[in-house]
Amino acid sequence: MDMEALRERAGLTRAEVADRLGISETSVRNWETGRTEPTMTPQKYLEILDILKCTPEELAVASDKSISQRHKRKPGRPRKMIDNNNGVSEVKSAESVTGH
Repeated sequence: MDMEALRERAGLTRAEVADRLGISETSVRNWETGRTEPTMTPQKYLEILDILKCTPEELAVASDKSISQRHKRKPGRPRKMIDNNNGVSEVKSAESVTGH
């Protein structure tokens, strides 16, 4: 079970989880897609366990599963070669080049 499945099992939308935790819906989406891992205070950690009606073990496994699924997905935008002005080219992701 991944993060999205935990949320759905609790019968909640991303917006509801975000609202109850006082965070952005984007943060919840990033957890579910494995882009980022949940980082929170001990109080928020207890709140998410209550909100998702799960055990600490279920949350840890779900987070790990979401992260591992991210690595199995197709990569994002293609990487670009950047000349760093000393004749050496570096490979940078499109995101780091655009600053997004």
